[in-house]
Amino acid sequence: MAIFYAIEQGLVLHKEGERLIAKKDNKIIKFLHFHNLEQVILIGRINLTPSVIFELLKRNIDTVFLTHSGRYLGRLSPIAGKNIELRIRQYESLKDKFFKLNLAKKIVKGKIENQRLFLRRINRKGLGLEDTILKLRAFSERIKEGNSLDEIRGMEGITSRIYFNGYAKGLAEAGIELEKRERRPPKDPANALLSLGYTLLFSHVFSLVNLVGLDPYIGFFHAFDYGKPALALDLMEEWRPIIVDAVVMNTFNLKVIKREDFVMEEGVCLTRDGWRKFIAQFERKMTEKIKHPNQGVRLTYRGCIEAQARQLARHVKGEEEYIPAVFR
Repeated sequence: MAIFYAIEQGLVLHKEGERLIAKKDNKIIKFLHFHNLEQVILIGRINLTPSVIFELLKRNIDTVFLTHSGRYLGRLSPIAGKNIELRIRQYESLKDKFFKLNLAKKIVKGKIENQRLFLRRINRKGLGLEDTILKLRAFSERIKEGNSLDEIRGMEGITSRIYFNGYAKGLAEAGIELEKRERRPPKDPANALLSLGYTLLFSHVFSLVNLVGLDPYIGFFHAFDYGKPALALDLMEEWRPIIVDAVVMNTFNLKVIKREDFVMEEGVCLTRDGWRKFIAQFERKMTEKIKHPNQGVRLTYRGCIEAQARQLARHVKGEEEYIPAVFR
């Protein structure tokens, strides 16, 4: 199954028989068969004909809208999951403070452990990150002592700052500066690529959470806010360092993307060629096969995330405990 990224500004998507046709100035740029499409990601000024919108919805093809700078706008979502019983159990779990706190601890601990793994990997270059890694280990152990969601969220915020201080040293080896993590808008190339990577990861996770029948907006770790897809954000936490942070670091270290691939627009963002390069790196990572740390089978990263979403669904139903995907 394919994921189509529409990058070319002014592109118009048409339906011709069983094919999605991408045209610009009446010239065909690309075509794909609808039955091979899993997701469509539209970046910037892309136009869809009514027949294409109808077909995407009819076939349950998740369609995501991003600004040219990579900011998430929304999506054409297919019909919500039909597993009503699962969603009722999910809503009922919100009343169980122990359930929410226990799951939040697992989510944050999984994220911290994967952050430690990533820093250990880049520290092989002799970056002097031993103290940073030890601090993260201490917080990982302290998570189990947390007595409230606010306390767990506070520890997650502290560990993120500690982690990105270490992460910045890895980027410095490639001549890239990261003074601090800044999101809205990103003010430097490193923050721009991290934000973009997290947006792409979020788009995948949201789709998979919906696929297994859970409500992406009802989460357990992230605080509720109007229109905030809290569960999708919950589930993506443990994957941020392993997928996005690794892709961004490799992209800069291998000089796949350079400073000339960035422009100022809603903060720092990628040029069209920069988008193409980064999407290629991101998709290469998502389709890479690895051994799932809990299941022992080889899956793509996307397959691993789906496996975690399904395990979370079973956890909500009380069938098994949720175990975060912690890599070794």
